[in-house]
Amino acid sequence: MTFEAPMHYFWIFWLGVLVLVAIAIAIAVLRGGLSGRTHPAYPPVPAAPPAQPVPPPEAPLDILARRFAKGEITAEEYEKGRDLLQGGKS
Repeated sequence: MTFEAPMHYFWIFWLGVLVLVAIAIAIAVLRGGLSGRTHPAYPPVPAAPPAQPVPPPEAPLDILARRFAKGEITAEEYEKGRDLLQGGKS
């Protein structure tokens, strides 16, 4: 003896499918999915700050003058370095 489901109850399956489709459409409408508006999935990323310009390399004489101004080298060391860099007397 085999069991066969009566075919007149098959409409219950399609009623369930129809209810699920109606629920899915209601959720989509409530969330704005069918309104044509687009919402980003994530908040927009702020723009990166502009890159800082790279300062030009400092000339050797400028470095020597800065070190002398800071007191890192003496007047004699400054004059000796300046003469050496300018190609004058050593």
